[in-house]
Amino acid sequence: MTSITPENPPMPEVAGGVDTHQDTHTAAMIDSV
Repeated sequence: MTSITPENPPMPEVAGGVDTHQDTHTAAMIDSV
């Protein structure tokens, strides 16, 4: 069967981080878009 998706699609570059405090935690993700 033929697939419409590539077997090894390129992996997007993504950066993430978490800033933790006593009362709140903030998470962020950034990509090329």
